[in-house]
Amino acid sequence: MVRLGSLFIATLLGVAAARGNDNDKSSNNKHQNSDEDRIRPNKYAGGSLADTDNLNWNGVPTNETDHVYTNAPGAHGYRAPKGKKNVILMISDGFGPASEYFARSFYQYKHGLSFETQLPLDELLTGSIRTRAIDSLITDSAASGTAYSCGIKSFNDAIAVDHMGEPCGTVLEGAKKLGYATGLVTTSRITHATPAVFSSHVTFRDWEDLIAQQQIGDNPLGRQVDLLMGGGRCYFTPQSTEKSCREDDRNLIEEAQSAGFSYIEDRAGFDGLNNGSSVDLPLLALFTQSHMSYEIDRKASKEPSLAEMSLTALNALNKAQADQEEGFFIMIEGARIDHAAHNNDPIGHLHDILAYQEAVMAVRNWVDEHPESLLISTSDHECGGLALGRQANWTDSPFYGWYPSALANATNSTEVVGSAVAKMVNHTDAELRTYLNQTVLTQWMGIDDATTTEIDSLICNRNTSSMVTYQLSDMLSRRAAMGWSTHGHSGVDVNLYAYGAAAEAGLFIGNHENIFIGKFIEDYLGLDLEDITTVLNNGTFPDPYSGADLANFTRNLPVYDHDHRSLVDVHASCGM
Repeated sequence: MVRLGSLFIATLLGVAAARGNDNDKSSNNKHQNSDEDRIRPNKYAGGSLADTDNLNWNGVPTNETDHVYTNAPGAHGYRAPKGKKNVILMISDGFGPASEYFARSFYQYKHGLSFETQLPLDELLTGSIRTRAIDSLITDSAASGTAYSCGIKSFNDAIAVDHMGEPCGTVLEGAKKLGYATGLVTTSRITHATPAVFSSHVTFRDWEDLIAQQQIGDNPLGRQVDLLMGGGRCYFTPQSTEKSCREDDRNLIEEAQSAGFSYIEDRAGFDGLNNGSSVDLPLLALFTQSHMSYEIDRKASKEPSLAEMSLTALNALNKAQADQEEGFFIMIEGARIDHAAHNNDPIGHLHDILAYQEAVMAVRNWVDEHPESLLISTSDHECGGLALGRQANWTDSPFYGWYPSALANATNSTEVVGSAVAKMVNHTDAELRTYLNQTVLTQWMGIDDATTTEIDSLICNRNTSSMVTYQLSDMLSRRAAMGWSTHGHSGVDVNLYAYGAAAEAGLFIGNHENIFIGKFIEDYLGLDLEDITTVLNNGTFPDPYSGADLANFTRNLPVYDHDHRSLVDVHASCGM
């Protein structure tokens, strides 16, 4: 097989289109749901983990049971390797197996490479992860993230709480207690579900102002995160300020600085970190009001890339622990892969996948230089139900293929373009038609064969940026012969990747429930999450494995109610 190495990073730079638009978009979520509305009365009884009998950490057969995973509920212990350890957990939000093939085949086409060429993740594939939540066969990022952070199943919307809504200790909190440095890096708001599940505890994921408070130390454990890097400034500024998302006048940036945090919010501040050598921990870095830009829209002069943030964070945490016996734990998220898939946007999805691949390559190279480190990469769920191959009508003959070339000339995400079109609301139809033909479709979307019906529909939908976004996504997808089954998540298994000594020992091989990740990290670092949970719950430990029947979690799921109308594909707007 062809290894990319520097070839990938060098040619990836050629894929990136001209950076444009900051893509900051705030959403002001209200505390509209009570705790009672979010708590499910189920209990979880655990599950079997990978059977790695007769393997020690060097892959050598052994009969010592304390090295072995067992299938007993709740029994997931083994003797972790001695010495300094770093755990780097990377999460590609909304990234399913089809998305890996999608990015790989486009990359091969774009650069004229052999069909044997692999992306960085391909070389690290070890297994797969089952993703269901406790209350649904299709998870959201909160429930899946809680499985990764706490090692237990919970309900959709749950941020590091158990099935009863009680806080559960996270691997980040457990690592912090033992003296490890901790960090979170994301391209979403730092208060979004995935970073939130490692650093806060709420029963409803949209309570991001509460999440922000906990992340800077306003929680029973005190400050737990040494490095916070991403977007989401709006949840840290008082409601009286422009673009704030908070519902009170607390200025969390000032509070964080008073508590000892250093703070940056722009490219100049990031460059001043000098690749991590000049970081003063704890660090709060918030580069955008809301989510950071899609990679294809990112202005490099304003926002660092995921790879840049990852390396800076790794170097900073490693430096902070240079004289310590303990290493660090960090979670790094490629968040906007998921957001683009929610829009069914092949362009945004593609380029954020490639940016994540670049980050994986950078982190892998860093691990090579720091062999005490373990890299784990997986996804919380698939998003969009992506399929490569699309049959326009069930009466047509199926087409065996898809067209990467249809995506090669697009230069912006459909979300950014949809917002630009919506700003033309006060222009005449004729002016908008000219704008669509001469700029939007040809220059930004790379579409030179739009039909009159398609343009008429875009004009009709001009008042709603999301409708324009969805239509542009569909126009690109149909031309590329790509299919999407949903604007939400799907229930398919996701890939599991690993690199480092534990990966070489075969401990990640096979198909695992998502709680495996949290349990593995807990044991690998020698953490005591029960103790953290006890502190969070004022001295009581709610055992999530006591007396439950696993079969109930299938029997008690929602069932089909024979109202198939909600499942029918209907285009009722503007003649499409």
